Amino acid sequence: MAANLSPAAFIGKSIKFGTDGWRGMIAADFTFERVARVAALAAGVLETCYGQNTGSQTVIVGYDRRFLSPEFAQTAAESVAAAGYDVLLSSCFAPTPAFSWTAYDRSALGAIVITASHNPAAYSGLKVKGAFGGSVPPEVTQKIEAKLNEAAPKAAQAGQIQSFDPWPSYCQAIQSKVDIAAIRAAIREGSLSVFADVMHGAAAGGLEKILEMPINELNSSADPLFAGGAPEPLPKYIPDLYRAMKAHHQSGAAGNAVGLIFDGDSDRIAGMEVLSRSRMSPSNRPNAVVETAAPLLASAVELWLWKSSTTKSSP
Repeated sequence: MAANLSPAAFIGKSIKFGTDGWRGMIAADFTFERVARVAALAAGVLETCYGQNTGSQTVIVGYDRRFLSPEFAQTAAESVAAAGYDVLLSSCFAPTPAFSWTAYDRSALGAIVITASHNPAAYSGLKVKGAFGGSVPPEVTQKIEAKLNEAAPKAAQAGQIQSFDPWPSYCQAIQSKVDIAAIRAAIREGSLSVFADVMHGAAAGGLEKILEMPINELNSSADPLFAGGAPEPLPKYIPDLYRAMKAHHQSGAAGNAVGLIFDGDSDRIAGMEVLSRSRMSPSNRPNAVVETAAPLLASAVELWLWKSSTTKSSP
């Protein structure tokens, strides 16, 4: 929990990229100065690795719903532009996969996303996505880390910053690959009920945008403290979804029901099913999170977590 973190343990901590980006404690080791420097240096590495194939000088910058995420993203965008790159800066929060998709769809150098994913509220972070539409490989993050002692580069001519809405293109891409009409029909006919716990994160409103109809969405409001927990799809953090699905089950409602849980930046997901007593064993008591989503919606969710079909090329 964030309350148990000591800022003293983070101040001055070296910047290290993990499996998917750099994360730190807000105002301790994750600061505006560091974000500006890392973003500009990362843009240069993206150009080195993907510039020849894309012919681009554009970097996508996006963010989640955490405390100060829009401000960190603005700082990153300004630093990347000062380094000579054009920037498409998101006008709103969106899932991290939406920015990966945008990098691929617009043939950009890549994307820089301000997010700490499923970490507690005290954290923020920075993810780097490649031109191919996914997380850059370790070879690329190692190139970024090797430059971290350098100052943020400044170009003789700064790039331009333009605002964009990442949702329409992302939703259209998913809609074109999934039988949305079948899912909508199942919901309208009552044979499928959809619940989604977005955990106060970047998935808020997403499934309704994709399906173009209401669903049962929980924890949609912005809450930088994540209700005192963490936006991670684990049983201990999703009592609201369990209660909602249990009430739906006990009401005698017809049809199938699926519960979906999205983490803070909507690149991780879990499914929930409330079992009848006849199907319940000691290993799947209430609160169990199981991957048994209805097949139609599971297909939609799989595409929601955009994975580029383009093979990652060596940097």
